[in-house]
Amino acid sequence: MRKGACFNIPKFYLLLFLTAILVTVLLDIYCDLFSYLALLSKDRLIDNPDSIFFVTPFFFWLSALICRRYSIHASGNSMGHVKLAMQRAQDKPIDHSVILDTLNIRVVIAKFFSSLLCIFGGGALGREGPTIHMSTSIFAVVGNKFKNLSSKMSLEAWVFAGAAAGITIAFHAPITGLVFILEKSIILKARKFKNIIVWCREKLLKLESPHLRNSLVLSSIVVWVYVLMHNATPMFELSSFYFEMSWRPFLVGILTAILCGFLTVFFKAFNQYFYQRFLAIKSYKWHLVPILCGVIVALISYYCGIYSFSGGIYTAQEALNSTDILLSYREVIGRLLNTMVTFIAGCAGGLIAPAIAIGSGIGSILSGLDTSLATNVFILIGMTSFLGALLGNPITAAIMVFEITGQSVNVIPVLLITSFIAWYAHEYFRNQILLKYNFLVQAN
Repeated sequence: MRKGACFNIPKFYLLLFLTAILVTVLLDIYCDLFSYLALLSKDRLIDNPDSIFFVTPFFFWLSALICRRYSIHASGNSMGHVKLAMQRAQDKPIDHSVILDTLNIRVVIAKFFSSLLCIFGGGALGREGPTIHMSTSIFAVVGNKFKNLSSKMSLEAWVFAGAAAGITIAFHAPITGLVFILEKSIILKARKFKNIIVWCREKLLKLESPHLRNSLVLSSIVVWVYVLMHNATPMFELSSFYFEMSWRPFLVGILTAILCGFLTVFFKAFNQYFYQRFLAIKSYKWHLVPILCGVIVALISYYCGIYSFSGGIYTAQEALNSTDILLSYREVIGRLLNTMVTFIAGCAGGLIAPAIAIGSGIGSILSGLDTSLATNVFILIGMTSFLGALLGNPITAAIMVFEITGQSVNVIPVLLITSFIAWYAHEYFRNQILLKYNFLVQAN
């Protein structure tokens, strides 16, 4: 430690508290604005459906323009940007320059306005990805600006704390924020399964890694700040329910998980492949892409209804509250297509909430194969499976769905099992189809 650095420790933690408070207040305002504009876009489709053919293309173009001109890293996969920054920060915890291209104030500003314009125009991306990306960016910028306050805290600790704060704020889920940090640390440090066991035994259980220990300390503090500022209520208004899983519904749950894993392979590949093709357009012709995508989304939304667009939280909430099968093939396919087209258009937004909505639709449809359990059970399985396969973090996905729905702990084993099955199915189909036959391999 540098001489005198220890005297800056109180200032360092004061800075951390102030940063956590600032991020919480700012992103609470953002989330409220996002939800309000999402409701306005739904009301527009209900009250004046013809107007979306003009409104959606214009706001898609404006949203993409902000990202294209101001910060290109504000578009694309928000969690992809965050995970890349986390990996770089772990590889070079002292070199702050490795992550400042994807985590900076320009990204925060562009992400904020572009995602709000996108959702108001009728886009199908969520608020959760931008919330996590903006939170991580702010923490990274503060950590870089005041890196001389304490030599003990590496860039990695700031980045991980920002990610934990973002997940906690986005989903009202403090436990999930900490679980994500632990799971992501394990994945980044130990790529192979046998190495995971060794690393967990030698580093995680004993907390021998100083960077991991500091990351957990900072993440716990920022999560605690959020808890102090909010009431501990789940995101979804859903009563807890008890169920006994027999073999037949369990098989339907496995089928749901495998289908979700299979679909996420092509969902991720098509998104990334065509988004990269869009970024490669350097001439004025790029303006035509978001306009055309806006027309396509308007057309799909017009015929598939209000459950096929917007962030996705409202759709999942309605599906969980319904006693019948609310979502049909039309809404699920419409949601899939709208999310991919909005993503390709270059607008800012996240894929986590749409993944939850798509998974809830798949679970709702497949619940018709077995009526011995409530539809809600299969919806929870679908939400967890699609999210776990998409994120590549099956434990985080299971704990997230458990926490945001306020369920009892008896549902956790089922969610964990199906989440891991979906994640494994995704990896299997990805290797057997995309990589083996070189199909859309650029996206991987």
